[in-house]
Amino acid sequence: MTRGALFAVAVWLAGCAPTWQQVQKQETVKGPTRAYIAVIPEGWKRAPTDSDVLLITRDGLFLQQISITRRPVDEAFAGRKVTASTPAQDLALWQYQRMRDDEPDLVRTDRDELKGLMGLFPVGHAKPLAGTTERVAIKPFAQDGVPAFRMDTRSQNGWGLEYLSQSVGFVHQGDFWVVRYLAPRLHYASRDQATFEAFLANLKLKEKCRLFCSD
Repeated sequence: MTRGALFAVAVWLAGCAPTWQQVQKQETVKGPTRAYIAVIPEGWKRAPTDSDVLLITRDGLFLQQISITRRPVDEAFAGRKVTASTPAQDLALWQYQRMRDDEPDLVRTDRDELKGLMGLFPVGHAKPLAGTTERVAIKPFAQDGVPAFRMDTRSQNGWGLEYLSQSVGFVHQGDFWVVRYLAPRLHYASRDQATFEAFLANLKLKEKCRLFCSD
């Protein structure tokens, strides 16, 4: 299959699952326990995920995706103690090793979505293949004033398509957070870079809501 055909299939798949949420205009969302406020760009789609995960795309997960994930600090890295004062460089190296070991499925998939053409092109292929991730650069960063790392990596998916990834990681309110942009090197990574930069600039970190958190 040519890359052009692969991208066409990816776009078709993006509109097939009825559980996806289309964002008609720019939308502000609150993270779990109100720990952050993020802005979803106009025209992007929000994937069905667990409540702790935000996963969005414009054209389909094969072509670009931005995600926010979290883990409690005591579960962030096996055998590692993570606190708010853990050096960002250490967090980056541990996160890099995790990315090499495994790339978890962030999107929920219904059984019906595994049939027919969608079964031939599962969204699981829209992520790096474990073991292919290579570190390109790690730099200090700050997310809304919180010390963080920014890590660039490259990898391949199950079909050998090269992806570029940028991950911003930090400790906030007792959790280890990763904000990530992932897209194929060919065309899409550079095209949607500005959108990711705007997403980071608009991402505001808040104190967790402990009680009475409903709107």
